[in-house]
Amino acid sequence: MDPSSLTQRWMVITSLVCAAAVGAVTILESALGDTAPTSAALWWVCYAVFVVVLLLMHGFLPTPRALSQNVLLLTFAALAIGLALLFPRQTWMAVLFVLTTAMAAFSWRPRAVAALVVIQTAAVVAMGVLAGWSLVDVLMGVLAFGNMQVFGALVVFTARGEAEARHDLTVALAELRSTTALLDLTSREAERLRISRDLHDLTGHDLTALSLELEVAAHLTASTDAGHHVVRARTIAKDLLTSVRAAVSRIREETPSLDDAVRHVTGDTPGLDVLVEVEEVASLGAEQTIAIVRGVQEAITNALRHAQADHLWVRVGGDEQEVCVSIHDDGVGAATITPGNGLRGMRERFEALGGTLEARSHSAGGFAIRGRFPVAQPTT
Repeated sequence: MDPSSLTQRWMVITSLVCAAAVGAVTILESALGDTAPTSAALWWVCYAVFVVVLLLMHGFLPTPRALSQNVLLLTFAALAIGLALLFPRQTWMAVLFVLTTAMAAFSWRPRAVAALVVIQTAAVVAMGVLAGWSLVDVLMGVLAFGNMQVFGALVVFTARGEAEARHDLTVALAELRSTTALLDLTSREAERLRISRDLHDLTGHDLTALSLELEVAAHLTASTDAGHHVVRARTIAKDLLTSVRAAVSRIREETPSLDDAVRHVTGDTPGLDVLVEVEEVASLGAEQTIAIVRGVQEAITNALRHAQADHLWVRVGGDEQEVCVSIHDDGVGAATITPGNGLRGMRERFEALGGTLEARSHSAGGFAIRGRFPVAQPTT
């Protein structure tokens, strides 16, 4: 299990338990008449908003578009400080600062988290002043809750670092698999063409020369008993030359399997579930197959590196005139698309084949690529 995901899961459980415990203990102490917040009504309003913001950050409630994660975190931290200052007699209320620090460490940079720790530690001093703590108690509170905040932030930062390293490794493995598949496809294509050329240039040439020599020998031995055997040898040589030429034609016309190539690239991609549907298209050349495979490779890299997707759907189909490639994921979308080198390269490869490529995305989520090109390559 991803360390970051595991830490987030425990953070959800811990934060909900902590928030519920704060409310339960406050109700119990108020009922016993021991202590109560400075302004009970205001404290409970802040507490209710605190719980709502917590549920919004964990996704239990629909979040309005105007409220970003940073706004929610700032509100969450401000409410925690407010709850602590409205109930300064209860030292344990500063535990909320540890919770807010850990929550912020999932999204903020270390400098921002450090600033939050300083502000909340200053709030601990303010609690001591309002509650009339002694200087020793204030110093102990600052050391205790300051260290707890730093420890919580370090735990989250460590989990984030491990998760990012694992993610980078996953992307690198996916790119390596795709590159290996493309190299294998290109190597086999080059080897196929080399064999066809060697058969045509070497074997074909030798058989042609042999056939001519046998034809001359047939004329020279036409009146002898050996003439019959020479004629038969010439016929066999001609048949063998015809077979070699037919084999060369078949090798040159043979193209790599599009389905095998795509599934080789997409198979066992760590961290991404790829669903593939490929219809074999007749007369599809090696260059066209490589363009499709490279497009799928780039889509996988984008889904892992940028979109943070869990699923990727790849569909390749067409007829005798046109090939259509459709790829989409369920990752993080974007209101506007800024083409990078990968997307520009995909578009250039499709346009070089006489086709087009379009990319679409939505802020609600998902990134889609749709490309097409004719089966018959344009005359160059």
